[in-house]
Amino acid sequence: MMKMHSLGFAGCLLLSAVSLTVNAAAYTNLGHEAGAQCETSGINDSGIAMGNCIPASASANNVPWLADTNTENSQVALKPLVAEQPCRALNISNAGWIGGICKNANNVNTAVVWNATTPNNTPTPLKPLPGVVLPLRAADVKTIIMASNQRGDMVGWSISSNQELSTVIWLAGDDTPKRVFSSLLGLLGYNDKCVPVGVSDSLSNGYPSIAMNCPRTNGITIPQVAKANVTTYTISSLPIATGANRCYVKGINNTLQSVGYCEYPDTATNPVRTAAWMTPTAAPLTLTLSIKSKNAGRAINNKGVVLASRQDDTGRVGDLTWIPLAGLAGIQLIQPPTGAVSTQAFGIADNNTVALNSDVDQYLTGCIWSPATGGNAAATHCLASIGGGKKNWLSTFSQSGSYAGGVNLNSTQDMDAVAVELP
Repeated sequence: MMKMHSLGFAGCLLLSAVSLTVNAAAYTNLGHEAGAQCETSGINDSGIAMGNCIPASASANNVPWLADTNTENSQVALKPLVAEQPCRALNISNAGWIGGICKNANNVNTAVVWNATTPNNTPTPLKPLPGVVLPLRAADVKTIIMASNQRGDMVGWSISSNQELSTVIWLAGDDTPKRVFSSLLGLLGYNDKCVPVGVSDSLSNGYPSIAMNCPRTNGITIPQVAKANVTTYTISSLPIATGANRCYVKGINNTLQSVGYCEYPDTATNPVRTAAWMTPTAAPLTLTLSIKSKNAGRAINNKGVVLASRQDDTGRVGDLTWIPLAGLAGIQLIQPPTGAVSTQAFGIADNNTVALNSDVDQYLTGCIWSPATGGNAAATHCLASIGGGKKNWLSTFSQSGSYAGGVNLNSTQDMDAVAVELP
């Protein structure tokens, strides 16, 4: 077990009760119809999973697929944009929209969307920004999805022939881009080079809000939130924590609370701290652990609970959850399961459970952690490998915490795309 550290508050130690390893759910093998080596890369609250397979032939294209978690070997290949051209599926929403990328007839990468109800239909390419006559600006040439929400809204880049990156959003089922940085003054607002990292499900004037990290002329990246007004987006820069030289945003929820981390110039004490912005204009609440460990916020759920990673004094990386308004008393350390020394969490659901991978008996294993609540200790439920193998990992977690998906290595070391319904 990982060494337990004091955080200076007894309440924190009570909250971080010892975890138990329990195999309470079993993987469903989603099949290999689309190829020899497969992975699950997205799953929604209905148990509809999607992913990608590498065919047995080294010259064949990657194949994206759709499957039902409740049915073994249920993979259905998603149709490409152009016959014989490759595609890759990236995400799936609760509304059934699947975002991805395909090569078009000109062999150029283009963002696309499929609908889970019609997997055999050709995907819809998401259009780049059109040209402007006055002043003259040529149309952009390709698109990329960077983030999405549960409605199926996609945010990403429209890219010019000169590799200029403009942040745009496509509403669910709509191929027309809306420029986030727009201006009435001609060409201003193109090529913003921002990196979108999260999209809310909640709407303002018909559009979701967007969290992104944007460059500035001094070389410092600025975390920002874009909220739609009647005609365009209003951009708010998230305040930088006192004493920090820069901050990054990593996620946003439906009440526009956001999370990330700030970097500090004094590297001898605590160079990186989790930052949580309760509103887009409020100074962030930051997490300083008494053991001076580095920590960084990774995600925030719709209840305002933060998932963060931390580094302890052994150099190992672990994880915690944090209720920012509760201060240090709002921390629950995620203890490694029995037989493991570390965790690598990647997602927190709205029921406050966390999806993670851990080195159980030196084999990578997917696990679900449940927090301590109502006198019940925190518990970690790890998933047993199937197909005679010993290694598996999770890579996707549904918003409600009802389903998770990932990869299982079987006895012949083939990659099985797997998913699990959680209790």
